[in-house]
Amino acid sequence: MSEEFAIETQDLTKKYDGVAVVDSLNLHIKENEVFGLLGPNGAGKTTTILMLLGLTEPASGTARVFGFDPTREPLKVKRLVGYLPEKVGFYDNLTARENLTFIAELNNISYAEANSRADEAPWANSPAECNSAWE
Repeated sequence: MSEEFAIETQDLTKKYDGVAVVDSLNLHIKENEVFGLLGPNGAGKTTTILMLLGLTEPASGTARVFGFDPTREPLKVKRLVGYLPEKVGFYDNLTARENLTFIAELNNISYAEANSRADEAPWANSPAECNSAWE
């Protein structure tokens, strides 16, 4: 694999219950190149993204994102890549601020730093605005 590509996979495969949902995927995507994953539900698009982010491990094959192996160096990949799923996993019973500080804690960001960052978001203390934004 080469440092020339932002995303590169070689024979990337993922199986669930013995069934290949991503089968020997080979990609070579350069930095600043526009690339889309298209296909019907169940085609492996989300699974591919999850493997590239280090959120699930491949059954076989390799992946590199900006030169980092997402399976072995997921935090390095996550520092460089943003991902917004269709359904965001926020807790409806928490305010936006509480959700932010909870996620910050999971990411080893201090309580003081999390609150400081939350103070920068004008909507952080409004549960009504937060919850209606995700419906």
